[in-house]
Amino acid sequence: MLFSSIASRMRLPSLASRSIPLQVALLLPLLLAVAGGAGGVSYLSWRAGRQMALQLAEHLKREVNHRAEENLHRYLQAPLQVNALTEGAVRWGLLPNLAAPQPPDLEVLEAYFARQLQQFPELSYVGFVSEQGGFITARRHADGSIWTYHTPGLKPGSVQGRQRDPESGDPTGLTRQLGFVDLRRLSWFPAVLQQEGARRTWVVSNFFVESPHQRPERLVLRALPLADGEGGVYGSLVAALSAQQLQAFLEDLQVSLGYPGVSWLLDEEGQVVAGTEELSPHPLLLAVQAQVGSWETAASQDLLRLRVDRIRYLAQVTAIQDEGGLSFYFVQGIPEEILLAPVYRSTQQAALLGGGLLLGFLGAGILLSEALSRPLRRLTQIAEQFVQTGIPAWPPVDPGPIWEVQTLAKAWQQAAASQQALLDRLWQQQQQYRAVVEQQTELICRSLPDSRITYVNPAYLRFFGCSAEETIGRRWVDSLPPQEREAVLQSLAALTPERPFYRSEREYPGESGQSRWVSWVDQGIFDSQGQLVEILAVGREITEQKRAQQQLEALNRELEAQVALRTAKLQQALCFEAVLRSLSGQMVASLNEGEILEEVVKSLAEALHLSGCHILLTGAGGSGWIPACSFPEEADPVYLNDPELVHLLHSHAFLEQPWEVHRCCQKEKGGHWVQLLACSLWDKQERLGVLLVERQQEFSEAERQLAYQVANLCALALRQARLYEAAQAQVKELERLNLLKDDFLSTVSHELRTPMANVRMALQMLQIAHNNSEKQQHYFAIALKECNRQIELINDLLDMQRLAAEKYLLQPEEIFLPRYLRDLVAAAQPLAQSKQQNLQLHLEEGIPPLEADPTALGRILRELLHNAIKYTAPEGSIHLRVAQEGEGILFVCSNSSEIPEAELPRIFEKFYRIPQSDRWKHGGTGLGLSLVKQLVEHMGGRISVSSLEGWTHFRVWLPSAPPAATAKSLEPAGAA
Repeated sequence: MLFSSIASRMRLPSLASRSIPLQVALLLPLLLAVAGGAGGVSYLSWRAGRQMALQLAEHLKREVNHRAEENLHRYLQAPLQVNALTEGAVRWGLLPNLAAPQPPDLEVLEAYFARQLQQFPELSYVGFVSEQGGFITARRHADGSIWTYHTPGLKPGSVQGRQRDPESGDPTGLTRQLGFVDLRRLSWFPAVLQQEGARRTWVVSNFFVESPHQRPERLVLRALPLADGEGGVYGSLVAALSAQQLQAFLEDLQVSLGYPGVSWLLDEEGQVVAGTEELSPHPLLLAVQAQVGSWETAASQDLLRLRVDRIRYLAQVTAIQDEGGLSFYFVQGIPEEILLAPVYRSTQQAALLGGGLLLGFLGAGILLSEALSRPLRRLTQIAEQFVQTGIPAWPPVDPGPIWEVQTLAKAWQQAAASQQALLDRLWQQQQQYRAVVEQQTELICRSLPDSRITYVNPAYLRFFGCSAEETIGRRWVDSLPPQEREAVLQSLAALTPERPFYRSEREYPGESGQSRWVSWVDQGIFDSQGQLVEILAVGREITEQKRAQQQLEALNRELEAQVALRTAKLQQALCFEAVLRSLSGQMVASLNEGEILEEVVKSLAEALHLSGCHILLTGAGGSGWIPACSFPEEADPVYLNDPELVHLLHSHAFLEQPWEVHRCCQKEKGGHWVQLLACSLWDKQERLGVLLVERQQEFSEAERQLAYQVANLCALALRQARLYEAAQAQVKELERLNLLKDDFLSTVSHELRTPMANVRMALQMLQIAHNNSEKQQHYFAIALKECNRQIELINDLLDMQRLAAEKYLLQPEEIFLPRYLRDLVAAAQPLAQSKQQNLQLHLEEGIPPLEADPTALGRILRELLHNAIKYTAPEGSIHLRVAQEGEGILFVCSNSSEIPEAELPRIFEKFYRIPQSDRWKHGGTGLGLSLVKQLVEHMGGRISVSSLEGWTHFRVWLPSAPPAATAKSLEPAGAA
């Protein structure tokens, strides 16, 4: 009935005739106000901005020209002033001679140039360049430190640097050594030495390169040549400004102007010397060149207006003439919007005035809209009351003349009816939900974000033994331990619609004193804005599971303890194994008994953490003990005086056991009791000594086993060392006998050579006689031949003795090989022809002379040729090839016979002869090739042999010049 009456009233003709759109009624006065205000603001802004822009442009031009010329001129004058001061000091003799400075003068010059840098903070370099390409200079680095550099004697060379204190100028002690520098390689070097007709200022990349990775450094360099009394230039004074300092000057100038922008200093070629922007080339510079053409033209024009990257700039170019003959251009660019900032402020003032007018118009519009919107507020109040209190019927509302308000009132009436029906259905569903929750066995609780309980089910009340009246409104977090409350509340507050769940396990006291555990799942309930409004908690008792988990954790801890114990035993076993392996390696590497025993006691003491470790060796005849080694060294086994221990060491029971534990009192250590472990050192059936270890703790079985194994290793090492000492004694005895043998051979050889020489002389005299028959001559020849063979054998023995004793000296001389070798081969030809053999000599063309002992060389080659003739079959071939190889001469003697491969390694041994079917077919003692090998090596050469495909080749290489230790040779053995 209520809704129908309201609807009939809304359809009255009088109300419908006054309906107008709400949008038109509210926007019309606002549009009038905005139009009037915008017109006034636009007019005032245009008038003030036009006048202000003209004034700012003219002021900027004057300010830039004045400050740039004044300050930049002062910067560029600093190098000129420094050079003038230094020139005066040189002219009046206040500085050392720069033309030829001495090492002490370099220290004075370094100190002077460093003080110049202190007095002129604008400069980066001050120094002197010599006409030879060297220099001495002081440099200010980017970090503010001052270093002095110079080349030795002001000539090209390695640069030596020294750091100086920036305040006092004294050396700090830091030095550096740079690479080789020669300034003559630089393009600007010739110009700085010209006296006339050249400028005095240059823009250079680097003064000198300190390292290969040094980045180029732009410098403004000023030079002042120095001439001697005759007018010759011997060097030039130099001072330089770095680009970094000029960049700092430009940044300071930019700040002083008060307008942020960009600025550069260009040389006369348009190259950037310094600037406030690192981008090169900068788009603004490119735009100036593109618009004007040249920098000289740009400097003669007024402000340039350019667009760069959608930004309008006002640019000014100023020409600055340097006294050193180099022109600079100062380029200043300021964004137009920065210059127009005052214009914007004036516009804002005008906008404020227009805003006042706008507010007036808006006030009128607000009053009008208030009268029109009053029905809307009434309708809103009724709607809020309906939503909050749920009124059963919609009250009558006068919607006024606005058509939209009338439509809105109708819609609210329909929405109220639908909302009431929805509330009825929701109440029914809530009753069904409550019935389901109360029948659950899980604990269900609903609470606010601050943990105040709003609902609990019967299972919750039964678990905690309380009533609903005692629970509703109470904070459930108060039942938790105080230290857990804050953390739980923070976790609940952190719930979000994306992560609405929080799981936890909580402990509660039980009736019998045992704890009871509940697993909770807290779910956050959020409103449409995502704010937490309620928490639904569902709990399940897990006491039995928790007890089972605790039992499992206790079992795991017990298992972990057992694993840790086994791991510790395994680690101990590995450590003991490493000790044994290390000791074994030491015993193998060393045969010194003392070193072995020291390493044993030290390693065992460290492995078992012993207070003392001792090794006692058995005395002569097995009576008594001799201390051999102890660790620490000052430890003294005074308990050897203990009768019980002495009896134990000699008892039969101890001999049958690998170790024995004994207690005794060690009084010098404070009277405390120690555990003493004794292990015998056995070598088969003989006891060499005993190993004694001591400490306060008991020895484990593994530690006893380690001591026993170390004792066995120690016994083995003692036996090995003593065997080595015995072997060394035998070696010395054999060496002594060998010397006696050599002495005997030398004596016998001398005794045999003298009578044989006499016999030969007598036979020669008889042979000279003319009355001898032909038969006598034949017998004399045979006798002489045998005497010569005997003397050659004796000479071979003597020479081998001298070579072995390194007493065989050589007498080198220059040998012309073609003539020498032809004579040598010609002497061997009769023997080869007697066996119908072909003996040939092959000489390389242009072979150089050989500086060697001709007697030794002849013995080597004759022995090789005679052996080749001896072992070559009739009608065989023998070749001697000689050629230059490297820094020496290679001799290759080849014959058509083959030596078994198994015999080649022994062919140079003393008294060795190649086995033949007939041992007496070829004579000889087996000394020839052995003597040849020793002579070749004594002459600094090498010899080798190879045999294959029916040929045997002996290769002898001798150096072209004899070794440095060559002296005059002894008299040949055959001289007697």
